[in-house]
Amino acid sequence: MEKKNSKITAVLFCGLIMTITAASDSLRGVFLPQLRSSFSLTEPQAGRIIMISYVGNLLFLSVGGYLSDRMPRKRFIGGVLLLWAAALATYVFTENYYILLIAMIFSMGGSTMISTSVNIITPLLFASPAMLVSIFNFLQGAGITFSQNVGGRFADKLRYWHIANAILLTAALICLALLVTLKLPDPEKPESSGGGYFKMLKEPASPLLILICGGYFVAEHGLMNWLTSYGSEYLGFTVQISAFYLSLFFGGITVGRLVFAPLIDRIGIFRSLLIWSAAGAGLYTTGIALGKSGMLLVGASGVAFSIIYPMLVMLIGKFYDPAEAGTATGMVLSIATFFDIGFNAFFGGLVEKAGYGKAIVVLPISAVMFCLLLYVLKFTVKKSKEIS
Repeated sequence: MEKKNSKITAVLFCGLIMTITAASDSLRGVFLPQLRSSFSLTEPQAGRIIMISYVGNLLFLSVGGYLSDRMPRKRFIGGVLLLWAAALATYVFTENYYILLIAMIFSMGGSTMISTSVNIITPLLFASPAMLVSIFNFLQGAGITFSQNVGGRFADKLRYWHIANAILLTAALICLALLVTLKLPDPEKPESSGGGYFKMLKEPASPLLILICGGYFVAEHGLMNWLTSYGSEYLGFTVQISAFYLSLFFGGITVGRLVFAPLIDRIGIFRSLLIWSAAGAGLYTTGIALGKSGMLLVGASGVAFSIIYPMLVMLIGKFYDPAEAGTATGMVLSIATFFDIGFNAFFGGLVEKAGYGKAIVVLPISAVMFCLLLYVLKFTVKKSKEIS
């Protein structure tokens, strides 16, 4: 009975934390037009808000990935959760652009590290891990869709930014209380074979995995952070309608993760990635190319995008020593985060020089890139027998 209760608590913790971290991340893009207006920001300054958040990703994934394999998991996740909650508290009580930038490092980096940790520990806690990872990431999609749909209706006033983050902060404290009661398996001690990150980077799969994740990050995160601005300032939609189309995309991700979860264990992680990435890149690219009339296709591409990120996280660890799966995953994702940083550092300036119509082309190019490189990885890199 105690074991059953422990499993239920673990499910509640993983499901709730995935929901609220996703909701937190998506609010940034929804409220970006309001933040730009409230602080009288130029496009490059608005882009800096997005860029600095991915610097947080880089710091947390690079340092956190290493620490996650060497610290008790409960202590590690609890520490990151506290840092993330502190950033949310900063959003609730301050209205200063520079403090906002600093807090972005901890809110985005912390939420990404927490959700990545959930994907890593799920196979250690439950049977049918691929299915549960998909379900937890379905809840992540639900958090994104809800915050975009509801947040988009109230994104014209900065006080709703404070209210939304206060709600998330309360939920974060509930997660912290749940975590205290959990029993998490501690990581195996890595064999001291030497080499560290350098040795991992020399693995044949590493460059391709980094490029695949980087392309995916730009395609998904670029849409999350800029579609509301693109739709309202270039396509002629209102902020509310733009946020609605964005919520369709992440609503598709949400529905897809729930519907496809039972299929992934049967088809296999790698085969699923090939099928869904091809469908997603095709719909996404066609939708962006069609402009105003293609937004429904962009929304539909979310269904195909649904399984890609959680399965990528599971796939990465299978190319490395199991005892260093967390370190390897953190390494790949943190280096891939440079794509996010670079994109957001230059996208605002690109918009000012070339306009949204031309600048947005970067997104479908990235979608096609990560899809094609998945096929290259599948057919050129020697893999474990358990990867299918």
